[in-house]
Amino acid sequence: GLSIDKREEDARRYLARRGYTFPTGITTPAIDRVLPRPSKALPMTLVRGRDGRVVMAEKGQLFPEDVAQIARFV
Repeated sequence: GLSIDKREEDARRYLARRGYTFPTGITTPAIDRVLPRPSKALPMTLVRGRDGRVVMAEKGQLFPEDVAQIARFV
């Protein structure tokens, strides 16, 4: 996961309150240059192909049919 919070402490508090334990980081200008920045729809799921390129970007909640579509890229 990538947080769009301005301060790392805010992101860590948010994750802790919700009990999330998956790997996370903070967006940086370098990341913003290569990955689409979410506008107002969060969460945003990005799927990278084996070559490292983003092959799919989905804004908002994922449903079973969305996950089935992602499986095409794995």
